[in-house]
Amino acid sequence: MGKNDPVRQLEHSHGHLSQLALGVSESLRAAEGRPSAKTWKQLAGRLEVLRDELLRHFADEEEAVFPFVRASVPEKAAAVDRLEAAHDTLCGCVVRMVHVAAGEHHRDALLALHERFEKVYSRHSREEAELFEGLAGALSDHQRKELADLLRGL
Repeated sequence: MGKNDPVRQLEHSHGHLSQLALGVSESLRAAEGRPSAKTWKQLAGRLEVLRDELLRHFADEEEAVFPFVRASVPEKAAAVDRLEAAHDTLCGCVVRMVHVAAGEHHRDALLALHERFEKVYSRHSREEAELFEGLAGALSDHQRKELADLLRGL
């Protein structure tokens, strides 16, 4: 399927999320000490974009990819369960980070949330890459088309 391969599209989408997460990390470093209002606003904006993109990506996975994998490749169900649980933690962290960044400059609280986010996101990224790598080798052309159709339907 080449560039229209749904597994490769999911990998690309996850790469985009990783770039957004790195941007948040950069903004946090720029906000060391007493950040200016402009620096804090940029950080809050990056967090909002990350939140929105994560929610969209996770919805695609939970509404299409995960049910498909559970039905089509049941031996991967435990991996999907772990990924889905990580989604809840990541969403909670990023939603709270957006909330903290929208208020006063509580950098210490934001740093603690971000540290937890990074730890879980790093593990989640590795596990998701392993799942996608396994799917890339396991899915038939028919299954790839079925997954692509599911994703287009969202």
